[in-house]
Amino acid sequence: MNTRIPRSIVVPPATISARRKNAGIGIIEVLVALVVVSFGVLGMASLQLTGMKHSSSGYNRSMAVLYAENLATRMRSNQLAVENLDYAGFDSDDGSLNCAAKPIPYCQATKNAAAQVCNSAEMAAFDLFSIACGTWTSANIAEGGVVDSLNSGSLVVTCLDGAACDDTSNYSIRISWDEGRSKGDLEGVDSKLVEVRFKP
Repeated sequence: MNTRIPRSIVVPPATISARRKNAGIGIIEVLVALVVVSFGVLGMASLQLTGMKHSSSGYNRSMAVLYAENLATRMRSNQLAVENLDYAGFDSDDGSLNCAAKPIPYCQATKNAAAQVCNSAEMAAFDLFSIACGTWTSANIAEGGVVDSLNSGSLVVTCLDGAACDDTSNYSIRISWDEGRSKGDLEGVDSKLVEVRFKP
């Protein structure tokens, strides 16, 4: 039987020194890769925030257009109030609007009560309340109007002719609101506006 005695493996000193020089290269490569990935993640987060901001802005603009078109439709349906100038000169910011008080009569049916009978002037006042403040809820508050839904939301109804309103005037419905990083943030706030011009 032929038995071989294994020889000890001798590594040349040059190879050992090369291995020692390359010993930290793996850790440095990992750290560089981590920094590159971190910048990529931060970039993606920034894109996400920008996308959310534009999405919110588009939603607010859509809501403002719906409010303005809703009021224009209500005005076209209530010609007598338009002729009597019951809609003209309304401004939700002038202090006359009280969203904390339910309008009487309430011209719309609710879960618990039928709609009350309203004349044209009462219907105009109810229309303006409904668009500016929203629907009166069982919690005894108005929700879902311009003032409630849009940050610093405002509704203004004026005549376009520049002179005093009359029964032949063209109307402007202006809905404005602020957009920023948060409701209380005054720095970097953009004021937005939607205007609908029409003849009732």
